Formats: sequence, structure tokens, C-alpha cells
Amino acid sequence: MTVVMDTYKLIKQYVTWSDGIYPKSIPEEAPVTPKQTSLLIRDAYSDLGSFGSDTFNEIAQNVVIQIYYSIDSELDYDQVEIALMKFLMSNGYTIADIKGRSTDPDTKQDYQTIQVTRSTGIKENS
Repeated sequence: MTVVMDTYKLIKQYVTWSDGIYPKSIPEEAPVTPKQTSLLIRDAYSDLGSFGSDTFNEIAQNVVIQIYYSIDSELDYDQVEIALMKFLMSNGYTIADIKGRSTDPDTKQDYQTIQVTRSTGIKENS
């Protein structure tokens, strides 16, 4: 399973305040409107590390989580974002970057972009 799908399944179990959670992209048939709060989880990049014996022994996989808040949202953005980040950290992720909230000029939705990292050791096949 990919890091995006792992992250999606984990977040889907935890987040109750979203109208939709989507891995990779938001499907065209999804009923997404500015009056809904949605999360989009997608790949960012990976870094190789822990080099030794002429190879890498660890991979840090980065995932971007974008939260699009309903224009009618009464959520405390700080509270839900901090709780989500703490939840991810308690499940082996580190917070790599927080972009800061912005407003989409077309939909007028506030959104936040959070990048998380999951590091995995690589085992050699014998």
C-alpha cells in the first residue's frame, strides 16, 4: 500500500469534522462545493537516507494534506489542525511543513496545506 493510501485510511478513521476525504485527487463526481469542508491527501516527494554498504537503508515519504474549509465553517481551525498534527505524530509521522492558511480567490474558502513525513527502514531481500 502507498503512503498516500496509508495516510488516507488513518485520517479517515480519525477526522469526523470533514464532509469528504480524498486520496490523490478529488473525483469529478464528488459533490464538492465551497459549503463543504474537504481534505485532499496527495504525494509530495521522497528522500533516501541512512546510507551504508553502498545503498540507502531508509526512505522518508512526504505527503501533502490540504484542508479546504467550508465558507460557512464554524470550526476552530487552529484546534482541528493541531489535533490532526498531534494525531499524525502519535502514529509515526513528523510535521515537515505548514504553509499557513490562505483563501482561494475563486471559492473564497480558507485552506491550509500541511506536509507530513513518514520514515521507513528498508529491509534487504535475501
